[in-house]
Amino acid sequence: MRARFFFYACMIVALFLTWRLVEVQALNGALYAREALAQRSDTVEVFARRGSILDRNGNVLVRSSPSESVYAVPREIADADAATAKLTKIFGRLDPSAAAALHDRHLWFVWIARKVPHDVAQRIRRLGLTGIDLKEEDTGLRVDTSGRLASTVLGFVGTDENGLDGVEYAYDDVLRGRSGRVTLEADEFGRPIPFGRERVITPAQPGSSVQLTLDPYLQFVAEQTLAKQVSAFHALDGSAIVMDPWSGDILAMANLPNFDPNRFWKFRDDQRRDRAVMDAYEPGSTYKLITAAAALESHKVSLSSRFPAHDRLEIGGRTIHNAEDGFMAGTGGSETLGEIVEYSHNVGAAEVGLSIGAKTFYAMERKAGFGSPTSVGLPGENPGIVPPPSQWSGSSLATMSFGQGVSVTPLAMARYYSAIANGGLLIQPRLIRAVYDQEGKLLRRYSPKVVRRVFSQRTAAELRTFLRAVVLHGTGDPTAQIAGYATAGKTGTASMVVDGVYRAGYYAASFIGMVPYPRPRYVIYVKVERPTGSYYGSVVAAPAFAAIARAAMLHAGVLPSANVARNAR
Repeated sequence: MRARFFFYACMIVALFLTWRLVEVQALNGALYAREALAQRSDTVEVFARRGSILDRNGNVLVRSSPSESVYAVPREIADADAATAKLTKIFGRLDPSAAAALHDRHLWFVWIARKVPHDVAQRIRRLGLTGIDLKEEDTGLRVDTSGRLASTVLGFVGTDENGLDGVEYAYDDVLRGRSGRVTLEADEFGRPIPFGRERVITPAQPGSSVQLTLDPYLQFVAEQTLAKQVSAFHALDGSAIVMDPWSGDILAMANLPNFDPNRFWKFRDDQRRDRAVMDAYEPGSTYKLITAAAALESHKVSLSSRFPAHDRLEIGGRTIHNAEDGFMAGTGGSETLGEIVEYSHNVGAAEVGLSIGAKTFYAMERKAGFGSPTSVGLPGENPGIVPPPSQWSGSSLATMSFGQGVSVTPLAMARYYSAIANGGLLIQPRLIRAVYDQEGKLLRRYSPKVVRRVFSQRTAAELRTFLRAVVLHGTGDPTAQIAGYATAGKTGTASMVVDGVYRAGYYAASFIGMVPYPRPRYVIYVKVERPTGSYYGSVVAAPAFAAIARAAMLHAGVLPSANVARNAR
């Protein structure tokens, strides 16, 4: 009886199990399979690899390299103290929150380090620590291959490769690309299951590569030469620009201090600042070429016009002096416009400005682009300050005529002198040359852009003659001269405004010039702020101009010529 009962009981259980098996496998198998797949499936965002930044020759300046991040599963760590000690040997001091999390046995996940270099990842892997693992990063590790070269121009990115400054920020939408979405089978930690199902919902589209106009050699020369002058005169900071006056291409744009984009978080904001674009300053005597251009273009002053040669001028309650640089006012009691520029006389420039009037002077300022952004495309560009005549005081016209009472950026000044060099055309500065896709196919090319004509070719030629005389006989003699090459340019020495007042002993020394004369190939600008010892542009900045100009000409394959006579105009 018992055996029969046991038999029937087993039959009932077997029939039930058979029914359940049929129900699960046959009747509802597809449904349960879909539910199981959905339970272990995860739809994730697939980040697109960021595009590279190239120099004008197509060489990589910035790229994204494959990388991994280190994470921990604290509840799987047997000895948290030992794990912490081993990780500290590799990373140095761990983040306090991460170190504390390693000891919390209730936690399933915590980041230890994001986007570590390949060699660090290999060291972590060799440790073989239980509960410590690596995850491949889709976006990779952003690497500036040349270190600090052009760092203030290139900028940097955050952990998730979002552009935060410089070119990285300005062209983030081009470089970033589009993320995709993928459904895959994953474990409880979100890690893909090997050989599991994977379905691409939206494919990721890698970012495009941006080619700059920067020449890496000229950028290196500009940075090294600027650093030498800043160090020699114990200066606060400096900027240098090399520009093609015909196309507007920025071949070099150096700033000091600078920083390492690969470790940007270790540097202060002022070290990451693109001073050539963001910092406006009172230009001083380099602005006298605005006064000269307005005078000649308006035909209110000719090359033969003469002005009283004085060392001081009382106007609007202010006294204007010439610089005490050894260059006296013109001979015979008067001086021409060319001599005023050549010897950089403030009083003479003021007299020229007063003779042409506020309307003519201000019109040239605006036509030259001062007071407006250059539209170079970099973040934080400062338009400068060029107040209209309605806001001027009784002495404003006189002081603005020699570059005091206005503010401009180094890039805006380089753009204006490029107009002098190319025959009178205001060219938009160009930093981006082209955009390519990941396969190297050209997507867009940026062509030179003429904004407007500032003055006639004749006026431009006359201004270049003035600048050549500066180098031959004036404030640029001999520091802006280069053996075998004809140069032209202008010195600038300007008092600096600190907290709303001119601070004694604070100067911006600058030189902006062109090479070769009379048809320039390069416009080169150098500015050094708050030098100690000497503060004249002829002493502090002009030698740097000469060094950069010589290197640029040799780089272009133009050898020095014995036919360039030192005193030939």
